[in-house]
Amino acid sequence: MAIRRRKTPMSPDVSGVVGTVRLARSERKIAALREGDIAIVDLPELDAREAQQLIDQRVRAVINASRSSSGRVPNVGPQMLSRAGILLVDVATEQVWGKLKNGEQVRIEDGRVLRNEIVVVTGTELDEARATSDLAQAESGLATKLDSLAANASDHIQREQSMLLAGANVPRLRTKLRGRAVVVVSRAYDDAADLRGLRRYINDNDPILIGAGPGADVLLKAGYVPAVVVGRLDSLSDAAIRAAGEVVVSTASGAVDRPERLERHGKEIVKFVSTGSDDDLAILLADTNEAAVIVHVGSPPTLSTFLERPPAEVARMFVARLRAGAKIVDAKSVHHFTSQRYSLWPALLLLAAGLVAVAIAVAVTPVGGGWYDSLGGQLADLGTWIKGFFS
Repeated sequence: MAIRRRKTPMSPDVSGVVGTVRLARSERKIAALREGDIAIVDLPELDAREAQQLIDQRVRAVINASRSSSGRVPNVGPQMLSRAGILLVDVATEQVWGKLKNGEQVRIEDGRVLRNEIVVVTGTELDEARATSDLAQAESGLATKLDSLAANASDHIQREQSMLLAGANVPRLRTKLRGRAVVVVSRAYDDAADLRGLRRYINDNDPILIGAGPGADVLLKAGYVPAVVVGRLDSLSDAAIRAAGEVVVSTASGAVDRPERLERHGKEIVKFVSTGSDDDLAILLADTNEAAVIVHVGSPPTLSTFLERPPAEVARMFVARLRAGAKIVDAKSVHHFTSQRYSLWPALLLLAAGLVAVAIAVAVTPVGGGWYDSLGGQLADLGTWIKGFFS
């Protein structure tokens, strides 16, 4: 049932939306919201799932510390809230968390949040007309970006056909990747958090660690030593070059500037002649060297962030991932599955049930019946002996 904005019964002359503030920065706290609350959230690009959760909690209003719709991606969350009669105000500032507290009574009118009739924070109210307009604009912008992606990807495939189809110009590594799990680390979105989430996976599976450009420094900072680093020489630090087991330098022209940096650390110059970025070249390198699975740390978390990169770079990354196919998986997905802890009791109960079933099956056979008769006699003799021992 939609919640209509109305005047508060206690103050019939006060307009706007009145309610109790609830800080809900995490999904768990959103699930704990109560009917009539004014929820303060941090949900950039508010999507349908998040909006439905707020609607199900029957909140009266939502104050978002992030932009509910930036126009980069067609998200329907703001429109859903508006149609449900829930006021949505974007304040788009971290200061709101310090200015409002749980349990405070506030009033919202024309994008202003008032406590005791004093304006605490101001924002932009997203009514249905504005939400619909933003959605249409985002859909148009996304269509344009996807058209650009298709054109650039087609051009990239034509220019790099031999490399993409046959692995031409992709170096063969001394480090053996065939049949091994590989973790490619980029210094990008949530890189450090993604790598922390893989600690258990890395400890259990001992994958080959590849640093893509500055991603090698992310590995070093986390306490890992990269087996391979790949990227333009100016994107590789001296620490990464010194620590790596193998260094692959990407170059568009085939020439390597300042090769003495590698020689100073006793590294062989292995060239990867291509115009690609460090990320997609590291993926191509792992794929061509026959890695069994490629876990990517620092990959774009959403379509909108993926498409924010320069069009040519987006196309190269898209093609590299397309070539790797089912081998490539995001680090967040690996963390989700490896972090699940399962109780031992269900397994033990299942084992016990299996043993009982086997025992019953054996007992009904003629041979099994003889075994059980013999075992019963032996147990009876054992019982008589124990009774006589204590008498």
